[in-house]
Amino acid sequence: MTCLNSLYFTFASASATALWAACALVLIWVARNHRFAGKPAFVLTLLAMLWWLLTVALDLASRSEMCKIGWSLAAWPGITLLPIAWAFFVVDYTMNLEQRRQPIRLLLYILLPGLAGLIALTNDRTHLLYRADTRLVTQGGAQFVLFDHGPLFFAVAAVLYVFVTLALGVLAYAFLKAKKIIRPFLGVLITITAAPLAANLAYVGWGITVFGFDPTPFMFAVALIALSWLLLNNTMMDTAAQARNLLFYAMQDPVIIIDSAGRFAGANPAAKALFGRTMPRRGEPLDHLEKLGPILTASENAGQIGSAEPIRLKGRVFDLRVLPIESPIQTKRPLLGWSIALVDITERELSAEALREALARAEAANHAKSQFLAMISHELRTPMTSVKGGLDLALHGAAGELSPALRNVLTIAQRNSLRLLKLVDDVLDLQKLDLSTINLVLEDLDADEFLHDVIEEYEAFATQANVRLVNISGPVNRRLRVDPDRLKQVVGNVISNAVKFSPEGAAVECSTEVVGARLRLAVRDPGIGIPENKEDQVFGRFNQVESGTKKVSGGSGLGMHIAKMLIERMGGAIFYDSRLGIGTTFYIDVPISPDPDTAAPTPAA
Repeated sequence: MTCLNSLYFTFASASATALWAACALVLIWVARNHRFAGKPAFVLTLLAMLWWLLTVALDLASRSEMCKIGWSLAAWPGITLLPIAWAFFVVDYTMNLEQRRQPIRLLLYILLPGLAGLIALTNDRTHLLYRADTRLVTQGGAQFVLFDHGPLFFAVAAVLYVFVTLALGVLAYAFLKAKKIIRPFLGVLITITAAPLAANLAYVGWGITVFGFDPTPFMFAVALIALSWLLLNNTMMDTAAQARNLLFYAMQDPVIIIDSAGRFAGANPAAKALFGRTMPRRGEPLDHLEKLGPILTASENAGQIGSAEPIRLKGRVFDLRVLPIESPIQTKRPLLGWSIALVDITERELSAEALREALARAEAANHAKSQFLAMISHELRTPMTSVKGGLDLALHGAAGELSPALRNVLTIAQRNSLRLLKLVDDVLDLQKLDLSTINLVLEDLDADEFLHDVIEEYEAFATQANVRLVNISGPVNRRLRVDPDRLKQVVGNVISNAVKFSPEGAAVECSTEVVGARLRLAVRDPGIGIPENKEDQVFGRFNQVESGTKKVSGGSGLGMHIAKMLIERMGGAIFYDSRLGIGTTFYIDVPISPDPDTAAPTPAA
């Protein structure tokens, strides 16, 4: 108490007191407002700094030798704790280590400063820190103690140098691994760590002092204040950071920030308005949040945060979007946390639901239309078959001899009835394909016999058009796995088109070749050809390809569409190659039977 009653404040002591007050304000500000990796160690560093600065200020305000030496000895717990805590802060901050209980660290925090305090407390008997030759001197009107350092002074200093060197090594490693954007900040940390070390070496080695005192605490205090100011202004003066902050706080979608341990770190006003009083405090888990909490808990247990399904919350629908917040320093734990955005997709979901309902209604209407057309076509086919049969009988003389004029009229009627009957059959096939009610029975079929029979069947039709049908390939000795009647319908449609589009006297060439597990049947005509990029029209329904100003075909526009659907249902394909003015070649790929001896029919969907 005697030393406290005889204090005399000078410029030096007032400067030390002002520095102490600045460090105290920084400590309060950091403790209350900031959350970052290594914060506990940083706060402990500031506390140690405050204790050291307090003893320095009291030393500078004291006049007696006993008080000055006493305050210097009292500083040793803070002197010892400060570099230890700083080293662990550097490790935690640069490596982004998870905050958890670490017994060895706690032991170092307590044991080494406690041991230093015990040594200082017994120094008047042991003189291990300051020897008996330590004395008060006056120089230039200022009084200060000239210390005669004992052996443990250098031993303790060497131990503390180890921690400072460790901090410098970690910072150098982080500097080399860090992204360019963070390197200037790490450079400042290296300077802050090295400056007090240099000041202490100057004091121990060359006796350099400030107000006759060790400059290390002053240098460390200024460095810590500078670091804290840097942490504050690192975003205040950063336009991009301010823009991100503005976006974060102004956006209408709720955004929640969590740290690497899954604890709450912050939220924008939209998130606070959505969750209200249930919003956790800083550092608390989020498992109690409605809808979101269970998802985050399950995701964290699975090792990956996210949700594939939208979240329905308070009458709204949200899409959960999670973005990792990467540490700019490349460490083993590169994540600082996550940004969780709840993107409001309510309007989109309502529109999508309306579209789904409209699509369902359209599909139902289309299905009803298809059923109606199928029924009408079926009802038309029966009387058309009777009409065609009657015309055939009349033309064959069943009603007696016909005059040339009457025969001509009946022939025209027969030709148009055939055309109308084919149109009805095409419509029936199309509706069966659309409704998936067509029945395909797959059988093994000899490819050579099939091609021969199809050419023979269409030779009469080709002869009427003065066109020849020729097979230009040899036997392939393969069996096909198809529905024979439907394959004949496909190939027949292609051959009839080739005949219709060929000039008189020309030849339509048919050929076959084996391509992998398929037989490729080619039908080539020397007609006018098909313009480029007309595949959708060639194989579309009710479409007719136009060449110039004239349509190539006067048919219904269903034949090639049905052919494509049928061959694909049988596992094959159809395509063409055409050049205007030269001709067109259609290719039909048909599956080859895997077992030549198989003959059992197989239904196909």
